[in-house]
Amino acid sequence: LRVRSFKLSYYNEYKSYLSHPTMSETPDPEVATEKSEKTEKTEKATSPSPEKDAPEKKTKEEKKKDDKITVVLRNVGNVPILARQRYNVDGNKTVKWMANWIQEKLKNNLNRDDRIILYVSQCFAPPLDQHVANLYDCFGVNDKLVVQYAAQPAWG
Repeated sequence: LRVRSFKLSYYNEYKSYLSHPTMSETPDPEVATEKSEKTEKTEKATSPSPEKDAPEKKTKEEKKKDDKITVVLRNVGNVPILARQRYNVDGNKTVKWMANWIQEKLKNNLNRDDRIILYVSQCFAPPLDQHVANLYDCFGVNDKLVVQYAAQPAWG
């Protein structure tokens, strides 16, 4: 008897569910538009906005606007290694400024006559008036610019 009453109550609920206007084959157009407007409002309220929830990844253009560029300095030849290899450098600084800055850091370990030569991509020495931001735009990899420094010509 209990099983039969359960089946009957379940059947009645199912029957009322099928008779609901949203489940009928020919819904009333007014009811359908009201329902779609309500669902759109609830979807807007409950769905996360992509601008707020997306993690912020900076592109090269955005990084250029920040004017701080991560520069990794690697020694070449017999030049001493710097204590730190990663530095945040202002994008408006020139290659000449960076060479003088590295020479200043290594002044105790270098001779007076030694000049620091900077290389990008282990192959060429950029002009001294080139900005770090321009080098980063052209040769930056994985959100950093790798620069090698030497006291004698290394790659040409």
